[in-house]
Amino acid sequence: IRHTRLHPAQVFMVLLELDLAGRLERHAGGNVSLVFGEPSV
Repeated sequence: IRHTRLHPAQVFMVLLELDLAGRLERHAGGNVSLVFGEPSV
């Protein structure tokens, strides 16, 4: 978040939108990855 210079609420909103669209994969330690292609169900 620090490197983006965005407010944490803005970053959270983007992550929420990606998660709801099935484009986000969550990992241990609070890490996330962007899913390309069709989301896994």
